[in-house]
Amino acid sequence: MTTVLSPRAIYVVKQLELAVRARLERICRQNGVSTTQYTALSVLRIRPGMSSAQLAVRSFIKPQSAHQTVTELENMGYIERIPDQFNRRILRINLTVKGRVLLESCDGAVDQLEEQMFNGFHGTEPLKLQQLLNRCVRNLTPSP
Repeated sequence: MTTVLSPRAIYVVKQLELAVRARLERICRQNGVSTTQYTALSVLRIRPGMSSAQLAVRSFIKPQSAHQTVTELENMGYIERIPDQFNRRILRINLTVKGRVLLESCDGAVDQLEEQMFNGFHGTEPLKLQQLLNRCVRNLTPSP
């Protein structure tokens, strides 16, 4: 009897990440931003007022790259930086109206991407998958 081996879960996760990234890059390119810029803007929509260092962690980029990304987004008019009221050296980053409009223009295509990804899922299966993946992330993320 021959045993058929399935790909490891980490291999499947990487395949999914590559497939999503390719489609997301296309969506972003059509809207004039990079996936890194889109990710940063998406994070800021959920968590406004972050510093560049916080944004780097949440956007999966290095602090040096975050500085470049933030500068580009500010020059494009998608974000604004405002000094923190308690520590003037910290600049808090927020979306501008133009940044919100850009995200809204991407939302439809990203919604379609997720709908396609979840094709054939039923009921709460997409939510359950997201919860399970979040647990995997927490399990692999070092505690502070």
